[in-house]
Amino acid sequence: MVVVDWYPNKDGYVDDGHVVAFCYAEDVTMAAGAFVRFGATTRSNYVSVRVSDDCCDAVGMCLRTPVAIGDVVPVAFMGVVKTAVYSTIGIGDLVGNASTLVSAIVECPDSYGAILLRHNGNAGNFTARIVGTALQGGGVADEILVLLGKLC
Repeated sequence: MVVVDWYPNKDGYVDDGHVVAFCYAEDVTMAAGAFVRFGATTRSNYVSVRVSDDCCDAVGMCLRTPVAIGDVVPVAFMGVVKTAVYSTIGIGDLVGNASTLVSAIVECPDSYGAILLRHNGNAGNFTARIVGTALQGGGVADEILVLLGKLC
């Protein structure tokens, strides 16, 4: 399946969206476009983030590669982003981050059905959740638009 790229000169965050926050980088393995989860480190006035470890544990997308641990980076929690597809995605699918490629999405597994819309937790302890909704369909390695944020 060939997907038309309506934003050929953009990668990562496409829209000016609703929520972009500045967060404390807890690791340097994340890059611009990588999906991140909340970290456990605390720093005054900043939420910490780290690269996603497991399928569907992300809460947003890192928009700038951190230079060092402790760097403050912008993270998109809501809005439209362009990202790679790790498995086949259909329009309107609820999606989460892939576990093996941190800047790609997968359809959220049905086994997470009871907790798909869970979007909060305590001290970085979260269960699987959606990161957004696919606005386009695509196959492996396609880039598609995703609306970040939970839709209830």
